[in-house]
Amino acid sequence: MKNLKKTIYCIFAGAILFGLSGCSKQEKTPKIVKNDDGSLTITRVDEDGKAILFNKKYGDFDNVTVADLKLSTKNNPVSVSLADYANIALYLEFDCEMLVENPNASTTEITWMINEINAGLPQLYNEKVPSGEWVKVSSKLFIVLGEKRSLYISGSTLDKENTKIYIKNFSLKLSGDGLGEQKFEALNWMDAPSLKEAYKDYFDYFGLAVTYNEELARKQVQEGLARHADCITMGNEFKPDFIFAWNRPTEFTDFTGEDGKSYKVPLNPPKFSTVDRCLNICKKNGLKMRGHVLVWHAQTPEWFFYEDWGSTGSNELVSIDEMNARLEWYIKTVLNHIKDWEDTNNNGERIVTTWDVVNEAISDNATDTSWVRPENSSRWTKIYKDETYIINAFRYANRYAPKDVKLAYNDYGCYAKQKRKAICKLIDEIKATPDARIDVIGMQSHVKVDYPAITGKDSFEEAVQMFVEKGVNVQVTELDIANGKSPNNDLRLKAIYNQYFNMFIRNRKTADKNGIEGVTIWGLNDEGTWLNALDEYNGYTQYPLLFRNSFTCKPAFYGVLEAAQK
Repeated sequence: MKNLKKTIYCIFAGAILFGLSGCSKQEKTPKIVKNDDGSLTITRVDEDGKAILFNKKYGDFDNVTVADLKLSTKNNPVSVSLADYANIALYLEFDCEMLVENPNASTTEITWMINEINAGLPQLYNEKVPSGEWVKVSSKLFIVLGEKRSLYISGSTLDKENTKIYIKNFSLKLSGDGLGEQKFEALNWMDAPSLKEAYKDYFDYFGLAVTYNEELARKQVQEGLARHADCITMGNEFKPDFIFAWNRPTEFTDFTGEDGKSYKVPLNPPKFSTVDRCLNICKKNGLKMRGHVLVWHAQTPEWFFYEDWGSTGSNELVSIDEMNARLEWYIKTVLNHIKDWEDTNNNGERIVTTWDVVNEAISDNATDTSWVRPENSSRWTKIYKDETYIINAFRYANRYAPKDVKLAYNDYGCYAKQKRKAICKLIDEIKATPDARIDVIGMQSHVKVDYPAITGKDSFEEAVQMFVEKGVNVQVTELDIANGKSPNNDLRLKAIYNQYFNMFIRNRKTADKNGIEGVTIWGLNDEGTWLNALDEYNGYTQYPLLFRNSFTCKPAFYGVLEAAQK
């Protein structure tokens, strides 16, 4: 009876668990182990008749696999089939110990590799191994496998007639989409757990960025935003170009500048129709908003900086005093309009809770003495020559914004060593100006799968902590994670999103300390990402977001969700 039970178990395990060969008298442990975390571990190489023998004794070691290559008819005798894992994004963790015997050679070149052409035939190990010595093999790899793939020792460099290979402690751990508990259902975002609910105990808001015509105006998008976000950021519609609707003013009135002089400003206010529609949608769906952006060197009309507002064809930039008047007028006009709308239509309750007052004003090549964006890329700098306009923008914003609306400086690459130092200088200058106010540093966070370091020296986390030490909070304002020139790997993206959000949670704002108070993902789905329009990624499609084009959840979605559930 005992032998019958054993036979039944072996047949069941071989057919159901292994999906490969039946039981062998050589086996003492199953070839595939299901781990508690949903991953799988393959514990030995594939069988190959008499050429591969398992659970043998060699020297002081038991359970050694012996591969006598001259007994095999295969080109690559030592192999592990990965055919069952085709089209799955996998994270491989490979470990074993090997000893090679060849009486005719002092060393043998050993290459463990995978026949995945799309990944460039990746080599997990390539070394000349001394004959008769145990060596350690250890490697990790992210990969998406095609059909009929294998991990194997390349036979092209082996003297098969005279070589034996001994292997012990073989372990190939597979984690990824489609394995056990790691399987990610392609749920529509309306059926998936709510991100804003998952993060309500960590941050003031969880945010998503949208555009109006393509996204926010659609009922399907409004429903998804209401489910997953507390706060939205309009990708374009609150920028100066859009608010002016690209129309140069033709009628003017007088505005008194700080110098007491009168300056001409547009009689008719900018076009707020789309802004108002966005505010109304937020009201109906219980959403807040980040105002993006008041002052920026880009997407601001050229005529805004020229004499006579460009009406006479003049290419003369205005004086600093006149630019101050125009800057104050514009900030006052926009902030007053938003406040008036909220007072009239929302009982005075704020919808726009934070403004990016100034965007991207720090040079990418900042030094200790020169750190403002250079004149050749900013008319603001060309007029002012220094950071004065930035300070003034925060003065004017503080003058006209409600006191419960936060004022932010927003920039990309804030984790770069010199740039973050310059931002700290800017914080100091604004705080030292009596009538200015800064509450938040907005870290745009257009990062890559391999840059920057998330934690440790010169990392994203270190930059967060530097800003917090200056007495401001941090908002992660435009997060997306580019695969760059690497192939897309859903599992890798999931893992990196998870690492970022674990770091965000660790550095969150609390009642006792400043910190990260909110995170906004820059876009809804991969199809709409702005990254694919960049020259930097020409020819390399980017998949940087949490949802696919049909608003189904990617593994990255679960990477974000799992960070909140720990």
